[in-house]
Amino acid sequence: MSNRTERYQKLCLEESLSRIYQYPIACKELSFILRGAYANLPKPLQSLVFQHTLTAIRLLPEMQTSSAVAAAHFLLQSAEAAFPKQKKSLVVTEFKQAKVAHKRRSKAHREEKGPSQLPQDVLVHIFCFLDLQSLISAGLVCRSWTLAANDNHLWELQYTIFFGRSNNSSRTKTQWSGKSVNKDYTFWEENVITRTDIDWKETFKRAYKVGDIAGIVTR
Repeated sequence: MSNRTERYQKLCLEESLSRIYQYPIACKELSFILRGAYANLPKPLQSLVFQHTLTAIRLLPEMQTSSAVAAAHFLLQSAEAAFPKQKKSLVVTEFKQAKVAHKRRSKAHREEKGPSQLPQDVLVHIFCFLDLQSLISAGLVCRSWTLAANDNHLWELQYTIFFGRSNNSSRTKTQWSGKSVNKDYTFWEENVITRTDIDWKETFKRAYKVGDIAGIVTR
């Protein structure tokens, strides 16, 4: 197994895609890899990236937030720019099917929950006004609230409140190789790629390893 394949697998993208609140982050990770590094990857790793792209598209119907849909659209655009004709055609076909399934499932969820239930994006907006303890408590109420309370932007806000923002805290480094990418990724001379889309809840948990807060955040 090549070093680049090992580094890619350490990103755990397939696992992240299966988690609703991490899905947008994983899609963006894939998108940036497709745009900035895919052409220079070894064939086996290209195949793995392609399979993970298909997985992301097929999981779209399970997502309920506009951020997830936007991330999937961005992934589609990246795939169209990176993949050869046959693979690109398959991704486009899968995306069209996933969009239809997503609309049907979203309609079914709305009918099931009734008019009294708030959309996920509205819940996320309301939850951004909560303090840490209230946010964690809200996430224990029901599945819909759990999804909203795990939104990445909410935890970025909590991180900023507790620890502030710095160049080091807002970025994590992942080993990669390539020449150049778009503005969201920067390759250093030692082939280090800087990720700006990170899991803020996990980052918060790592930064706060001790005390009562660490115990409740890991729930």
